[in-house]
Amino acid sequence: MRYFDEYCEVDRDPRIAPFTWVFRSDEKICITFGVHLSKHPDYGQIAYEFNDGQGYCDLDRITAQTENITENGFKMFSVTLPPISNGGGYKYRLGYVDTFGNKHTCGQSRFVLVCDEAPRSITEIPSEFLGYAKDQPLYGPKPRIKMTSSPQNWDARLFYSIIIDRFSRDSYSNRTGLGAVNYDPSCPYASHGGTIQGVTSKIEYLKSLGVGAIILSPVYVNATDGYHGYHPIHLLMVDPRLGTLNCVRELVAEAHKADIAVILDVVNNHIADSINWEHSGGPKEGEFKYIQGDDSAVLPFPVEARNTLLFHGPEYTDMVNQRLFGFLEDWRTETTYVRELLIQHLKYWIAQTDIDGFRYDSARHVGLDFWEPCVEEISRYASYLGKNQFLQIAEHAGSSHEEVIEYNSAKFTNLIDYPTYYAVKHSLTDSNWLGGLADYFCGFLAPSQPYHAGWWNNLMFLDNQDTSRIFHHFLSQIPSRDYTRIRLHFALACLILGPQIPSIYQGTEQEFSGALGMYERHEGEWIGHDCYVREDMFDNPACVWKFGPINHKSFEPYSTKHATFSLIRQLSEIRLQNPLIQTGTRTLLCSRNNGLWCAIIHSQTGEQPLFIAMNLGATEVFEQALEIPSWYGEFLGVDMLIATSGGVFHLVENGMRIKLPPFTFVLGRLLQSENKTVA
Repeated sequence: MRYFDEYCEVDRDPRIAPFTWVFRSDEKICITFGVHLSKHPDYGQIAYEFNDGQGYCDLDRITAQTENITENGFKMFSVTLPPISNGGGYKYRLGYVDTFGNKHTCGQSRFVLVCDEAPRSITEIPSEFLGYAKDQPLYGPKPRIKMTSSPQNWDARLFYSIIIDRFSRDSYSNRTGLGAVNYDPSCPYASHGGTIQGVTSKIEYLKSLGVGAIILSPVYVNATDGYHGYHPIHLLMVDPRLGTLNCVRELVAEAHKADIAVILDVVNNHIADSINWEHSGGPKEGEFKYIQGDDSAVLPFPVEARNTLLFHGPEYTDMVNQRLFGFLEDWRTETTYVRELLIQHLKYWIAQTDIDGFRYDSARHVGLDFWEPCVEEISRYASYLGKNQFLQIAEHAGSSHEEVIEYNSAKFTNLIDYPTYYAVKHSLTDSNWLGGLADYFCGFLAPSQPYHAGWWNNLMFLDNQDTSRIFHHFLSQIPSRDYTRIRLHFALACLILGPQIPSIYQGTEQEFSGALGMYERHEGEWIGHDCYVREDMFDNPACVWKFGPINHKSFEPYSTKHATFSLIRQLSEIRLQNPLIQTGTRTLLCSRNNGLWCAIIHSQTGEQPLFIAMNLGATEVFEQALEIPSWYGEFLGVDMLIATSGGVFHLVENGMRIKLPPFTFVLGRLLQSENKTVA
C-alpha cells in the first residue's frame, strides 16, 4: 500500500495497476485505492484521458465501486476501466466526491497501456533449436514475418539518421499522450509527436534524396524524459506514442520496396533512471523507485529486469560500468544472465520486424566481454535468417583511433567514425581553408592502425544528433547563408564521395543550423543540452528555447526544390553508379599554394578514372594546363559529373585546363582511348 496526501493506493498487487502498466486487450484494467475518512468521501472516482491508438481521444470520469472495508483509516474503492483495443492507453488520476457533493481529483497521474503483441517476459519469446551455424548449435525465435536478404552494396549507399519523434507526424491519427513521455510541442526537450507511420509517409521523400539506408532511433517504450528513445523502460514493446509493432513492420516493408535498408538503434548499456541507491536513501543494493513510492516511476519490462542486482550502483566510476550521465541504470553486462537476456531481446526485434542491422548505442560503455559473444551470436542468427550482410554498427564516441580500435575483437561490421569526424571538425577553424575535408576525401586521414572491418567500412558524418550542425559551424564564421551554402556543398561532396560510408542526419538537406547549447537544470546549475540539434522536420513554430526559437527553417518542410537537396541527390547517385568511388585508389596529383587540389580515383580493373579538382581557398583559381601523368593512358575527353559552385575543367593538349570559383568541388570521368594503360 502506498499513502500520499489524502489517498492510498494498492500498488504491489501484480494483477492490477499501477504495478502492472501493460495489459492485454482481453484483460481487465483494475485499480484499487482509498480516501482518508477525514475527507468524508462519499464515493470514489477515476478521472481519465483515453486514446484508442487509432486517433480517437476522450476525457471522462468513472465512478468507482465502494468496497465495504476500511484500511488504516481509508475508505476503499475499486474500479475497472472501460475496455480498450490493442495499441491504446489511459492516463488516470484518483479522485472522489465528498458527502457535500464536492469533486476532488489527485494531482498525480499514472498511465496504463494495452498491447497484445509485446512479451512481458523473455520466457514469452520462444527460443527454438534452429540448427547449426558456424559449427555451433543455434537457438532463437523463428521469424514471424518473411525475411528479406541483406543488401550487397552497403558501401555504395547513403545513410540517413532519424529521430522518430522529430521527423514526421502522422496526419491520419493522433498518438499524443500515449505512454509515459511528456508531450509538449512547445518544449524542446519533450515529445513533439513524430511517429513511425510519419516516417513511412516520407519514404518517397527519402528515396528522392538518394537515401539507401535509414538509421531509426530506438522504438522502445521510454520514461518521461525519453522523447528520443534512449531511456527505455520496456525493451520488448514499441512506444505507443510512436506506433505499434505492426507500424515498424510496415515501415520496413515500404522501405524495402524503395530499396532502402532499415537499421534499428538499440540500447544494450542501460535502462531509464529507475533505482534509488544507497546515497539516495535506499538499501546498499539499491531499491526500485516505484517500490519506494515514486509516483513517476514504473517497474521495467521484461519482468526479468526487475532485480537491482542486475545493475551497477554508483560506486562504479569506470567508463564501462558507471551509470551513464550519472543516472541511467547500467546493466551488469559482464554476467551471463544479463548477456543472454539482452541478446535474446535483439533476436526478438530481428525476427519481428525484418530489419537489416543494428546501431549499438553507447558501445564504448559496454565491455568486450559482452560485445564479443553478442556480435558473433547476432551474426550467426541473422545469417540463418538469410541476412548474411546484417550490419552491426557500433557508436563508439572515442576521440582517437587508438581508443576505438581497442574494440576490434568485438568484430563489429562498422563503427561510427568519431576520430575522423573530430579530425575534420578541428581543421575547420579557419573559414578560408577546407584542407581537412580535402584530406579526408583523398584518404589521408586513414589511421595507420587497422580496424577489424577496415577503416573504409566505418560510417563518416559531418553532424548527427549529438553534435552541432556543420552548417552552424560555417554560418557562425560567415553570416551570409549564400556563402555558407557554398562551403556546405563542398563539405557534402567530400563526405558523400569520400572513401568511407557516408551518413547524413535529418535536416542537413534542409540546411538546419542547430548547435549544442546549455540548459539550466536548477537555478545557477547549467548543463550541456542537445535539444538544439533535435529540430523538428515538420512545421512546429511553438517550439522555443530560453534564448529564442530553435525551429528556424530555410525552406518549407520537406522541400525538394532547392540546391542543397538536389546536390545530395546528385552526389548519392554518383556514388551508387560508380563503384570506383568505393574500391578505387585515390591519388593526389597536385596541391597548389593558391588552394587548388587535383586528385584522381583509378584502379587496375579497367574502369574509366575519375578526376577531381578542388579550390580550398577564398579566391578563384585558374590552371592553364595541369599535366596528367602519361602512365594513366591517353585521354580523349572528360564527362563532367558534378560541380558544386560553377567550376569547370576540360582537356587541352598535354593536360587539363581548370577554372574554379572559391570553395568549389568538381568531379568528372576521364574518357580513355581503347589502347589505354592503367596504373
